[in-house]
Amino acid sequence: MEQPVFLIIEATPNPSEMDALKSYQSQTPPLAKKYGAMPVANYDVQAVLFGGTKPGVFSVLSFPSRAAIDGLFSDPAYQELIPIRDLGFTELKFYVVNERL
Repeated sequence: MEQPVFLIIEATPNPSEMDALKSYQSQTPPLAKKYGAMPVANYDVQAVLFGGTKPGVFSVLSFPSRAAIDGLFSDPAYQELIPIRDLGFTELKFYVVNERL
């Protein structure tokens, strides 16, 4: 059985593009679910102790495989959301991680 793979999202919303942010946030969960995503946690960032600027939030999603994550990001419906996504966030990073065994 394959170990789950996690997508960690580091995001800072763009306060001047809240409509774009809300649109993106309402459309991505059903797409992610299509690829087996399960929400794990959402974290508000309290402070940065060393280096960089403070992001707004970290979110963690569990996927059944790396192929599922790749499928989400290559899905034509997700590709259409990229311009909206890019308006809705001032910073956005995606990390694909797995647990060390």
